[in-house]
Amino acid sequence: MACPEEIAYRMGYISREELAAQGDVMKKNGYGKYLLQIAGEE
Repeated sequence: MACPEEIAYRMGYISREELAAQGDVMKKNGYGKYLLQIAGEE
């Protein structure tokens, strides 16, 4: 399964803050939690 937000973040198209904002919108499901986890890695 591809995660477009993760790919965009890792390629430098969106910032960590933008990734975290996307994760925050969906924080009640696993996908949002995953985005927040990636945003908090570095």
